[in-house]
Amino acid sequence: MKHTNKILLCLLLAALSPLALSARETMNSRVRSVPSDISASVAQAPKKNVQALVTNLTEGLADDSLKVRVIHDWICDNIAYDAEMYFSGKVKKQDWESVLKGKKALAPGYVDLFNKMCSLAGVESVTIKGWFKGFGYGDSIPDDPNHVWNAVKIGSSWKLVDVTLDCGSLEQRTFIKRYSTQWLFLSPEQFLYSHLPEDSSHQYVDSSRLISKEQFKTEPYVPGVFFQYGFSFDGNVPDYRTTISGPVTYDFKLASPSVSVLGGICEKVTMVKADNATWISRTGNKLSISFDVPTAKEYQAFVYACHSDEETYPWFFSESDFDGSILPKAKKLASSGAITKDELKSLTDSYFKVAHNRRYYLKEDLFDETRNENVKKVFRALKLSAASMEEVLRFDIRSDGVYTGFGGNIIKYPTAYTEYTLCQNTALVSPVAGTLKNGDAVHFEVATGDYKAVAVSANGGELKKLTKGGNGNFAGDYTLGQDLMPKDQKAAFTSVSVFGSKDGHHYEGLWVYQVK
Repeated sequence: MKHTNKILLCLLLAALSPLALSARETMNSRVRSVPSDISASVAQAPKKNVQALVTNLTEGLADDSLKVRVIHDWICDNIAYDAEMYFSGKVKKQDWESVLKGKKALAPGYVDLFNKMCSLAGVESVTIKGWFKGFGYGDSIPDDPNHVWNAVKIGSSWKLVDVTLDCGSLEQRTFIKRYSTQWLFLSPEQFLYSHLPEDSSHQYVDSSRLISKEQFKTEPYVPGVFFQYGFSFDGNVPDYRTTISGPVTYDFKLASPSVSVLGGICEKVTMVKADNATWISRTGNKLSISFDVPTAKEYQAFVYACHSDEETYPWFFSESDFDGSILPKAKKLASSGAITKDELKSLTDSYFKVAHNRRYYLKEDLFDETRNENVKKVFRALKLSAASMEEVLRFDIRSDGVYTGFGGNIIKYPTAYTEYTLCQNTALVSPVAGTLKNGDAVHFEVATGDYKAVAVSANGGELKKLTKGGNGNFAGDYTLGQDLMPKDQKAAFTSVSVFGSKDGHHYEGLWVYQVK
């Protein structure tokens, strides 16, 4: 048990999305409608009163999936991960009665309580032992299982649930309540990217589709949010440890047009980001992401996403950002009357500091609509970005030893502006290179359904419009330093930018190239 819970520190660190105050994650209101006398009595005498709790939560619900959702949400809202027990190394009872009394649990406690509540609601639920990939995973798994989760029978099908990962995350030695549904009701095939049962019968797939430990270890880390955002692989899938001999491209499909996507890599040891080492091309629901490495070092590759039609803000800030910028600016806004004192108080009441890593975290309460809306008003007034992204895919990537990378001082791909990440139907056809050379003849071509006009500009100067051709693409040929040159011809020619216009008059930046 001690070994299992040691692994769970890594699991919880990777469990939650970096989004806050989003309308997408909504908790069932029944979890807060339980009468106070029932809530108090179930903690005092669980065996006697747990049936009353479950009845109150699920009464009148004919659909078993709704019953499971309410039970899942109540546990997430009321049971905290027991960080103190974990770090003490002294694991106490994890039966459902002990969990209800203490309102804290480790993974076995979450699973046992979930099973008990489902049983009382008339839903069949079982415990699954196995392995989970999370933060710190390195293409190997221990001999013994390192995690437990549940399967519930809905109709004739088994659905998978991991309440532990949906309840929150460990940040250093502190549990942060952080509700999620990314591990609720994933299909068995989707769950197998992250969870491998010890008993193969708990994979719940046809015998021809069972996966082995070796296959599980080689596949990338694909969390539940990958599928929540509507991603699916459209061809080759990266290995967890991918070796390349040059740029490699992976294709995806997206079910929702409102999803914005970013890709990136960072050095695996230092976690320093490698700039301009990934490139995204998107047309409708088809998405291609190219990855390359600048040197022969080992890197981690990431894909991030957010809903462009939702207002989402970070769920934590560094101490220096919060105390040195956000809070002083918010106080200044309150003094000037730009925000109210109540809105400022909502901000200060909503975040607390974790001393171990010097960060401020959101005190999550999805039902405090007034507080949450006040915080969003402050963030809007501060002009914070409302498009925080979360990780949907991760794998390691390195050169094959012969190929040594594109070069540490080279800009591989153009720099993309935020507006491009929010596009749903725009792709750069040419040139897909980060650096252009002064004096070269360059063919610019853009395929887009988002913009009525496309233009290029040197050093932010005069716009040169591209012409729409018979294939529907915007294109133009320009010699750098001759057809395209800085407005002030004596100025250093350092960059070329591509702009798009949705109305034919106002232009926004899409990409920028460095010019040498």
